[in-house]
Amino acid sequence: MTSAGPYIVGFSDSVHDRSACLFRGTVPIVAIEEERLTRQRYALDFGGLDRRDAAVFTRLDLDAGDADDHGRRIHRLVGYCLDAAGITEPDVALWIGNSLHTAYPLYERAVYLNHHLGHASSAYFGSGAQDAAVLVMDGYGDCVSSEEFETVSIYHGVGTKLRLAARKAGKKDDLHLANSAGILYRIATLSSGFGVMDEGKTMGLAGYGQARYLEDILAHVRFGAEEVAIDNEAIWKSFQDLRRDGFADRADVAASFQAALERVVLFYARLARRLTGADTLCMAGGVALNCVANQRVRDAAGFRHVSVFPAAADNGIAMGAAYFGAHVIYDGGAAEGLADPCLGRTYARKETLAALRSVPDGCRIDEIGPMGCAEQAAHRIASGGLVMWFQEGSEFGPRALGHRSLFADPRSTGTRDRINASVKSREPFRPLAPIVLEEEAAGWFDCGRSPFMLFTPTARPRTRQLAPAVVHADGTARVQTLTAADNPVVHAMLQRFHALTGVPMVVNTSFNLRGEPIVETPEDAVRAFADSPVPVLCIDGFFVEKQESAG
Repeated sequence: MTSAGPYIVGFSDSVHDRSACLFRGTVPIVAIEEERLTRQRYALDFGGLDRRDAAVFTRLDLDAGDADDHGRRIHRLVGYCLDAAGITEPDVALWIGNSLHTAYPLYERAVYLNHHLGHASSAYFGSGAQDAAVLVMDGYGDCVSSEEFETVSIYHGVGTKLRLAARKAGKKDDLHLANSAGILYRIATLSSGFGVMDEGKTMGLAGYGQARYLEDILAHVRFGAEEVAIDNEAIWKSFQDLRRDGFADRADVAASFQAALERVVLFYARLARRLTGADTLCMAGGVALNCVANQRVRDAAGFRHVSVFPAAADNGIAMGAAYFGAHVIYDGGAAEGLADPCLGRTYARKETLAALRSVPDGCRIDEIGPMGCAEQAAHRIASGGLVMWFQEGSEFGPRALGHRSLFADPRSTGTRDRINASVKSREPFRPLAPIVLEEEAAGWFDCGRSPFMLFTPTARPRTRQLAPAVVHADGTARVQTLTAADNPVVHAMLQRFHALTGVPMVVNTSFNLRGEPIVETPEDAVRAFADSPVPVLCIDGFFVEKQESAG
């Protein structure tokens, strides 16, 4: 099957990270996450609730509302996809997805897929592998009995078939679900002083700490022959007395939980290898966004190849469902894999021009084309400037990969401090990632191709010396490698920066301000630019510069 096949809508109606996508045959055309349209991160409105409260999800009552309420939210996302493709609902042959709500939207028309199977389908078909172990780990998925929810699933993918090889489930004891690595790391996040959905902060903080509480955690974790039993409720209660407020103590708590998580993930990765005999591992589920654990798996699990789906959290289930429809239900044949996760709609020139009417007074606006922007951006970054970059369709998933990015000079740690303090208004320990010419990457990092920023290889000594802004406290970096085929315009910008400085990479962080999702529309981009101290915006071939900050 090719792009001439039937239209398929995939959707994820989860308790967070709702999303939808549209395929034509086996080819993804467009995908969008609800947060990009509502401008609420993770599509969650916490209102006045304290996100540091372990019971905050219970207080939110996320299952409230009926199928029509949830359906309206999904229809908004579907409408975005259909409009981008220029089709209407009657053109869609298959609606397929998953819901973790008790009231299923679109029930009268949709095929419903198991939650973990949706994750597994995204990871397997999105990788292009033909024989692979598939590991799904998250907070929880569907009910597997009256009291238990799936927490870990291992599949064996061969051709277009996905066979369940192992599953672990858990039941809730008071607040916390047992046997869930995702819940374990939520406890880590709360115990480190952050709020729910702040797991990325915990991962960053862990690089500054020592795992001195690891044995306290492992006292409630039992490793068996083919499963890990995690008493999350006991861990939570034990850490009520162990939590500290100082930075060093918080970092030690984060480091301890990070080490525990890595042991659990590595255990299941090795089990997946034994159960399937495959040389390739595909990973999805929210736990697969832990880049440090992913790197541990890549280094120590015994697989030749490890692939992580770029939208590994519940947003990716929309694409997993569509992949399942295309390759299994419609027998679409071998998957080619997801080459480009930048699947948002492309905005017309007139929409960009309309947005540019709102730039701050005194800005210079020049239409110099994408390659002209690449040239000018390289010079501004080499001079120590910051550049907001908006190009074509937005990325699907949490990482900015060169379509909705903020680029900066990696040669000084002052860059990191400046971005964290002045642009992002966030904690100073938060790391920044590099986007690097793939042909040069091996000389700067212990890695090969890594296009989706989901692993943390060790930075080589020259990188620590010449590009310290992208090296984390633990000596690693969350690397994105880039070829000319991936993105010719940003690749050209990196080449020019390399020629100017001798360094083949720039800082690449997401184009958003504090507390906001990544920008989606030209209007979002111009507003964020106007509200920030960043002097330059490159937006679909337009070069915009605040005159008072030029030079």
